[in-house]
Amino acid sequence: MDIDRAMKNPATMFVTPEAVSASGELTAEQKRRVLLQWKDQLQQLQTADDEGMRQNEAATGTTDDLLGRVTSSLSRIDADSKRGSICA
Repeated sequence: MDIDRAMKNPATMFVTPEAVSASGELTAEQKRRVLLQWKDQLQQLQTADDEGMRQNEAATGTTDDLLGRVTSSLSRIDADSKRGSICA
C-alpha cells in the first residue's frame, strides 16, 4: 500500500470510504488520516459548489453522500479506538 498516494488522493486508492475502514494494510491511525484527507477534499468540493464554481448538480449530490459516508467511517474508527483503549 502506498500510504503517501492514499494520503494525496484517497479516491484513487479506495473505491469507497468503507474500503478504507476495512483495509487490513492500514493501522487505525492511518485509516483515520486517509479519511480525514478525503473529508477535507470533499469539503473543498462542497465549497466550490457553494460558490458556483461547479455547476453539476449530480456531482453535488454525490459529494454530499460521499462526505456523509466518510464522516460515518471516521466515527466508527474513533469509536472502535476508544473501545480498544478502554478494554486495554
